[in-house]
This record gives sequence, structure tokens and C-alpha cells, in this order.
Amino acid sequence: MKKFIRNILVLIIANVMAVEAVSLAYVKLDREDSDYTNKFAYIPDKLQICNFGSSHGLYGYNYEDISHKSDCFNFALVSQTLSYDYRLFQNYRHHIDKGTVVFITISYFSLFGIPEINTDGFVSKNKRYYSILPDDLIKEYDLLTDLFVHYFPALSVDFFSLVKTLLGRSSDFNDENWQETALQADAAADAKAAYERHIVNNKYDDAGNRIVNEEEIMALYDLIEGCKEKGAIPILITTPYLREYTLEAEKNADGFFDGFYSVIRQVTADTGVEYYDYAFDKRFSDKYSWFMDSDHLNKEGARNFTDILMQEIVYHKGYAKAKG
Repeated sequence: MKKFIRNILVLIIANVMAVEAVSLAYVKLDREDSDYTNKFAYIPDKLQICNFGSSHGLYGYNYEDISHKSDCFNFALVSQTLSYDYRLFQNYRHHIDKGTVVFITISYFSLFGIPEINTDGFVSKNKRYYSILPDDLIKEYDLLTDLFVHYFPALSVDFFSLVKTLLGRSSDFNDENWQETALQADAAADAKAAYERHIVNNKYDDAGNRIVNEEEIMALYDLIEGCKEKGAIPILITTPYLREYTLEAEKNADGFFDGFYSVIRQVTADTGVEYYDYAFDKRFSDKYSWFMDSDHLNKEGARNFTDILMQEIVYHKGYAKAKG
């Protein structure tokens, strides 16, 4: 009996050590993890330019060309909702100061749909916030998940991401994605898939009516108000898309744009914030070399878009504050 118990203990200890070894290797290799959450350890003390948003924000802004003049940061993450934009703002608001320009990215999926916690893949996506937010700002907070994320991170990710990181592919994989160029032959098929993902899936009730997501809209109001309380300058932005993406919505989503812009008009009327819509901008809509797919700018496109934002909004309005 003692030998049996001893063997069990040895097996448990060996498994724990193996898991911890993999976790340590994962943490060491995952310097720029696949969700881009490690960047939150390097936020400049006082920001002059920043943005929130989903992947359209993550890939849409490139501050390389202005980083020598302004302290900038990109708070956006893939599939991030406005309600998590606001939670990130709450946690990192001490970095946002009077005069900070805050670009709030409004994607087509931002304002409509069922609550985020009811969507497929929510639990997996939600794990990333355990490493960058306190428990009171995490949706559906779970202590066990928190322990795994902080002490056994290799067990808190899916198998593909783990293998990709251990093979040294995590940051390179994302950087390579951002370097890709959209090919015209692929744009229509990609636009159809993106349209389904952003405008159709989980966006209608059983009666076929488009669901207005009040939680996300109220989070937008809260984010705008929070910025104003800090003396920051919130600006609503819809990033550029290829023509195929907007055409897909125009052809198949009856009344979508009327609903989308109606909400935007109400928000701007209530708050007085500016809204700039680059979704149909002809400088981008057929510029395939500036996109990595139908609705995401690539690195070069993001550099050009950010330059346009600086020239047409920040500098033109006199919002810029250069480093002293």
C-alpha cells in the first residue's frame, strides 16, 4: 500500500513538474503572445495618442512614424468588444491625460448582437483578460481560470497556440499576418465570410430582427464620458475596408447601414463627439496592397491610415502635443 501511494505521489509530482516546465518554456518564448496582451506591460506613462477596438483597431493603427513625437499605445485586441474597451480604459485610465487623443474604433459588429458572454468561444477568448485586468473587471470571473492563467499558463491556451508558441511561431506568426497583402481574387470570398461573421452570426433574434446590443452601446457612452472626465478627446472611427466587404453588406444586409448609422448619429448627438467614417474611403477601398484581407489593413496600410488620421484630424484640429 505504501509503495502504491509513493508511486502515485511520484507520478503526481512528475506531472506537475512537467507542466511547470512547459509553462516556463511557454512564458519564456511567448514574449509577444498571440493575443498581444504582453504589450500592456509597456504602456507609456502619459499617452498623447491611443486607440481602442477590435482587430480592426489592432491592425488598423501603426504609430511607428510618430512615436518619436508622441507617446502612443494600441489598446485593441482581436474580437474585442466596446464593453471590454471600457474595462481596459477603467484599468489603465491613469495613462490617459488631459488632451490625450483617444480613437474609439467602431466596427460593424460593435453595436449589434447577443451578449458577448453567450457567444461561442467566449470562455477561451475571455482568458486573455486575466493577465491584464483585475478580477472585478473580468466578465464571468472564475478563480480556477485565474490560477491556471497565472501559474500554469500553458494549460490555459488551446493546443494549437501552445504548439505554435513552443515552436517559436507566436509573434512571428502575427507579424507575418500583418505583412500579408490581399489579393483581388480572394477578396470576394473573404468578404463573404467576414460579412457572415460580423453582421449575421449571433446578430438576429428568433423572429429575424436585428438585435441592438444595449450593453455595448452603453459601454460606448461610458467610454466617451470617461475620456471627457479625464480631459481627453474621444473620437469615433470606422477603419477602411476593401470595396468587396462593404458591397457584401450592401447587397445582403437589408437595412443594416440605416441601423448602424442611426445609432452612431444618436451617440454623436448625445455626446458631441466627432465620428469619421473611412469604410468607403476611395483612397483605400480598392488598394489591395494595403490590406491583408477584405476588412483588415496590413502594416503598410495601417501606416498610411494613421498618417491620414494625424494629418486630417489630430494636426488639423490642433490636438497634437509633441514631446517636450
